[in-house]
Amino acid sequence: MKKISILAAMLTTSFGAQATVANIDGQAGGGLVPWALLSSGPTVAYTHIGTQNLDINSLAINTSFSNRVEVSYAHNMLNDSAPVLNAGGALVGNNTDNVDNFGIKVKLNDMSDSMPQFALGAVYKKASGNLASTLNTALGVNTSSTDVYGAVSKIVNMAGKNVLLNGVLRATKANALGLLDFGGGNTAGASTGYKIEPELSAEIFAASNVVVGAEYRRQPNYAMAGTAQATYLSQNSAYDFHVVYVANSNFSLTAAYVNLGTVAPVANGYTRQNGMFLQGQVNF
Repeated sequence: MKKISILAAMLTTSFGAQATVANIDGQAGGGLVPWALLSSGPTVAYTHIGTQNLDINSLAINTSFSNRVEVSYAHNMLNDSAPVLNAGGALVGNNTDNVDNFGIKVKLNDMSDSMPQFALGAVYKKASGNLASTLNTALGVNTSSTDVYGAVSKIVNMAGKNVLLNGVLRATKANALGLLDFGGGNTAGASTGYKIEPELSAEIFAASNVVVGAEYRRQPNYAMAGTAQATYLSQNSAYDFHVVYVANSNFSLTAAYVNLGTVAPVANGYTRQNGMFLQGQVNF
């Protein structure tokens, strides 16, 4: 494996090289964690995540240009059945939120036998809807922010199987991937700056058209114990275990167990939000 071009960005199957999963926020990756590798070309993916209280649907598109730059967009739709504090101090339920994610990723080099591939990326996130507005008014959290990240990916051979290893460092203010706005708000003493968080993923080419993998994404925690702010902003790491079935060169299906960590634990009544991640992806 001398010099790997854009084809290395895709998981190679018997149907050729293609990206099999899109991140919930749009980029080519594993579902939660972006890769340093680029999208194969025009791709559309629809993702559903269902947990104890959260129902998240995401429509994502991405493509790449000149084997150097990837652009992406994802529209995330959240329905949270738990009550939330409104501007008048009352608890209201069945809250909805939307997050628009506009991403760009720039490849810095091609992968080789001795060198992994590196990339820099940014995702501008804009939250809207009654939940975003309510938290902005009640807690002073921001409704938009930009994540900036660096990623490194390497394909290696382990026990006769190709394995994609991937790591990310992300500067972010996102609460629950941006679904609960950004930063710590205006509570006295609250943190409002960026936090640097690690992300890891691994993908194993288990068969000619099957890929199995796992991801870990640490998230910033802006919660302050003993305050109303902690009711909604307390969070911790997210992770998943997934299986990808590549039906043909144009279509793949992904099923995963996903744990989004703590999401508004007091309001939701659960310390963890875990459930199923399902995605269908079409490559053009």
